[in-house]
Amino acid sequence: MSTFFFVLLLTVVGYAQDFPSIQTTKPDRSEERIPEDLKGSKSILFLAFTKQAETVLEDWYYPVYTMFIDESGFNALAYDCHVKMVMMFTGVGQSISDDILDKIRDNVDPSMNDYVLFYQGDFGQAMKELDLKKKNDAYVFVLDEDGKIIYQDQGQYSERKLDKIAELVEL
Repeated sequence: MSTFFFVLLLTVVGYAQDFPSIQTTKPDRSEERIPEDLKGSKSILFLAFTKQAETVLEDWYYPVYTMFIDESGFNALAYDCHVKMVMMFTGVGQSISDDILDKIRDNVDPSMNDYVLFYQGDFGQAMKELDLKKKNDAYVFVLDEDGKIIYQDQGQYSERKLDKIAELVEL
């Protein structure tokens, strides 16, 4: 197969990279493996590696909750997807994470147990594979039903980004 044909095939058919497998915990200390435990439904993942990145995500919370999580509104009929905010404790952050996690767990509303996750471990190689260059930025991924990345972005909330995400997870 010629290189040109192979590149053309990838462009036409599309290429979706697998999201790396990570073991996370919920505020109630139950475990969830991403993307394995999310398969069967599309998923929206938000990753924050630092307090600054978490601050970037704050503008996302209300629109994402209203559009994808709140089951009392019209949107509950239009979307069926997992939504996960993953707080990443990697590198030096791993050594202080237990105390921080205990404080966060004490303050997380129990109704958000299924939406907030914590990851503790090495993520260096996965950061390179996913082309994540800045730990102080927030990242958003949309995964298909098989755990493959079909959308990736970073940074501040925008209506354009949310519309693109909604389009990808619409029923």
